[in-house]
Amino acid sequence: MGPIVTVAAALELARRRLADAPSFAIYSSCVAQLEYLCSALSQKSPVDLAKLRSIMVGHYGAREFEEADPEFARALMDAQAIASKMARGLKLA
Repeated sequence: MGPIVTVAAALELARRRLADAPSFAIYSSCVAQLEYLCSALSQKSPVDLAKLRSIMVGHYGAREFEEADPEFARALMDAQAIASKMARGLKLA
């Protein structure tokens, strides 16, 4: 799976969970961060390295969802890895 597909899949999972629990702030945060990451990957907005460095969806995945929702946790951690690589200027495969 390429980076855009990986992040888009994580975003879809986050949106579904947000629809089920709209008052859960972590889901809202995940959606916002993943939307920015999708936008940066598709070059619809200028890449802000500071913003990429502040993405923390992987932390949410590891701390909040790893036990209860491993599919979502893995998707968030994969998206985090992509954001980290982009912030360091590394090539995405």
